[in-house]
Amino acid sequence: MRTPKREQGMTILSMAILLLMVIFFGTLIIKLSGPYYDQFTIDQMISRTSQDMSGSEFLESEFRDRISKNLDINNIEIDLSRDLTFDLRASEPKVILDYEKRVHIAANIDVVLTFYEEYGL
Repeated sequence: MRTPKREQGMTILSMAILLLMVIFFGTLIIKLSGPYYDQFTIDQMISRTSQDMSGSEFLESEFRDRISKNLDINNIEIDLSRDLTFDLRASEPKVILDYEKRVHIAANIDVVLTFYEEYGL
């Protein structure tokens, strides 16, 4: 006499664990996509502004003013006086963007994203 085989498939516990993992990683992707999109937008702003000002005399105050206006339009909050620096003494002048963004995930878990980029003028 043959004994019936145990059915194969996912149990309720394994389905619950899978669902929790999908929810966790989905939430992580949703919460972290905002700062990365902001960084992509800032990258485009700085590149476009440096190209627009390449033909004329470079003024740090005008550059900061243009970037500040673009940040206000796109509703991006960073401190330009602290996060945006200029290295005009080097053989090739450059703009340095260096900042970090803290994203709250859940309870007491935060993620710190650090962005550093150098742009030639």
